[in-house]
Amino acid sequence: MKRIFTIITGLIYLSVSVSEAFAVESKIKFNKETYNLIQNQNGGNEYNYYIKEENDDNWHTRINLLKDETLTNPTEAAADYAHKIQEKTPGASVLVYPDVAMVEYINFPEDRKFYEYNAMIFQPSKTKGLELFRFSKRFYSNEFDDTKAARKAAIDFAQQNSVKYMQMVNSTAPKYKID
Repeated sequence: MKRIFTIITGLIYLSVSVSEAFAVESKIKFNKETYNLIQNQNGGNEYNYYIKEENDDNWHTRINLLKDETLTNPTEAAADYAHKIQEKTPGASVLVYPDVAMVEYINFPEDRKFYEYNAMIFQPSKTKGLELFRFSKRFYSNEFDDTKAARKAAIDFAQQNSVKYMQMVNSTAPKYKID
């Protein structure tokens, strides 16, 4: 009888673990586009979603979900993240909205191969830590006349769409949680 109880307990635990492993949505609807889960990183704490025919090596828009169990305060996390962006990428444009724990920024790699617009929000996780929902859009320099044109395109996009994307991130993020 004890052995049967142990087997049943093990099966219940396994079924709960499997269902938790697949709790993340396979698709996210955002701005009239469908983003598909392509990549799971960091042992189930980070998920990347791309529109059709894009992937981690080749993308123009991406949604990223990340869970960090070491963070506890969304406002502090947003401010700390903004400082890290500025330290990592001198010249990056960064705006922090502490009242809603949101960060908006344009960053770029050292070679200026692309400029990347990001709008993100930190929210409490259901269990422990914080979850981050980030929308990113890249402007590749080789798709424009030069790096200055790519930079201008990213800045123009941010100026024209900032409010729209920040509102969409704020309203969409609660629908998609890691746990």
